[in-house]
Parts: sequence; C-alpha cells; structure tokens
Amino acid sequence: MGKEDSPRILIVEDDATFRETVLEVLRDVGYKVKGARNVDKATRRLRKHKFDLVLSDVHIGDQSGFEVLQVARDKRPDAKIVLMSAKADPEMMEQAKESGASRVLPKPFRVKELLHLIEELLDQGDEAGNSNGDTGSK
Repeated sequence: MGKEDSPRILIVEDDATFRETVLEVLRDVGYKVKGARNVDKATRRLRKHKFDLVLSDVHIGDQSGFEVLQVARDKRPDAKIVLMSAKADPEMMEQAKESGASRVLPKPFRVKELLHLIEELLDQGDEAGNSNGDTGSK
C-alpha cells in the first residue's frame, strides 16, 4: 500500500497524552492520521479532509463524542465511526448503535485490539466498495 492510498483516520480525544500515543501508533503502522482535542477542531477537520475512519472519545471535556459522530455522519457518511469510552454501559452502547457508530471500544484497550478493530472495519469498507468480486491486491 502506497502512502497516497493509506487510510485516513481522525482521532478525537481531549487527553493530549492519550491522543498523541494513538496518533503515533497508527502512524507507525502506516495510516494517515490527524488529531483533534475537541468537537470544534474535529468539525473543522471533517469539513476539510476526507477520513475513512473516525475514532472519538465519548467524553471530550464537557462535550460529547456523539456530536462528532453527527458531524461525521453528515460530512463523511461512508466513514466508519468508533466511539471510545471508559464507561461503556449498555445504555451508552445502545445510544451509540442507534446513532450510527460502527463500534464502541471500551477503554482501556490494548494496541493490538485497536489495530485489529481498525483493520476489520476498513476491510468491511473495501469489501463493500469492491463490487466486481476481485479480491486481488492493488
């Protein structure tokens, strides 16, 4: 996979250390990543750039990852959206599902879990966009 066709991922997280760690890990495996520390910054990035996947904390200071989800659904309806939460209770999980989130990723998580989930979701997008059945590499 060349740098131009690397999937683009937006990380929305108010904890700077956590956000930078995730950005670094995803860059190291070849993804194009951008970060946002709040809903406003995420909204600007979603308007300006095309993202294949959005990874957002549910609690972003006094704001909500559900706001990011709504903007992403509006600006980039085919992007996969993963909400992260340390409090992934059944009610929040149901709200995420009803709002159009692809998945909820409980925090804390292992890097291996995150990478597997991203790969799985992006592969689903590739399969949906590959209507001629050709599964060969590009």
